[in-house]
Amino acid sequence: MIVAVTGANGFIGQHLCERFAESGALVRPIVRRDLASPSIDEMFDGVDVVVHAAGATRAPTRALLRASNVELTRRVLDLAQRAKVARFVFVSSQAAAGPASFVDAPVTEDMSPAPIEAYGRSKLDAEELVRAVENMSWAIVRPAAVYGPRDRDFLAMFRLARCGIAIHAANREQWVSIVHVRDVANAVVRAATLPEAAGGTFFLANDAPVQWADLFRSAAQVADRKLYIDLEIPSWLVDIGAAGGDVLARVSGTASLLTAEKVALSKARFWICANGRAKRELGFAPKVGLHEGFTETYAWYRTHRWL
Repeated sequence: MIVAVTGANGFIGQHLCERFAESGALVRPIVRRDLASPSIDEMFDGVDVVVHAAGATRAPTRALLRASNVELTRRVLDLAQRAKVARFVFVSSQAAAGPASFVDAPVTEDMSPAPIEAYGRSKLDAEELVRAVENMSWAIVRPAAVYGPRDRDFLAMFRLARCGIAIHAANREQWVSIVHVRDVANAVVRAATLPEAAGGTFFLANDAPVQWADLFRSAAQVADRKLYIDLEIPSWLVDIGAAGGDVLARVSGTASLLTAEKVALSKARFWICANGRAKRELGFAPKVGLHEGFTETYAWYRTHRWL
């Protein structure tokens, strides 16, 4: 089996390439500049499966975010159809569905999606492009918050926790579903190969959600530290910082984690999704527990001098 993985140089993409290679597949890693090449069709020749993991979680403007997540998906779908690919797997996001209303009522695939910010809307629009495709089998996975070796979004939390500090952007009590990147990669391999995955949308998450307060404590524990400072920034102050982040993003052309769009994610109390369908139809079984996953991630950061 030949598998083309877009976004192959990204956090999740690198793990996907490694996992498919371990499964015996011949992997063709594809990065953003490849997709702009006049000879890109050649990279899709003979491909059996396309896993589209390329995209952006943040961008200086909504237009650029849509270009990275919607228009790029349109481009890759066109290439896959021309190559007569057998299966197209789209790596979407929990953000495409939006948050849950209550801690004991996780979002499921049967609920109507209700994204609350630009990133989620762009991923949902990209999903609709996939669902509208003809003459090609497809599957969509929606990972929850993904962490693990090579991840940069959780790196800031580990840096603070290693210093005995927890700083919450008005989200200490927020509940989130979380999943290790290795479990995500295993599920994507199954979505790419199982006949029963065709036409399905699947949340990928650990069984139990966790609060940000507990995530900081877990990060401090694996770093063998105690949290001496546990500070929650008021919501109004976070909003001021986000406004400044928006201006900086437009000026610099690079968006940080502190923007109005990202802050919108922190205001929802329950980013919780159910993994039941993935378990039933994909055989998804999250095997990496939080302590094990954080221990591995922290060790990787240390080994590669990210910490």
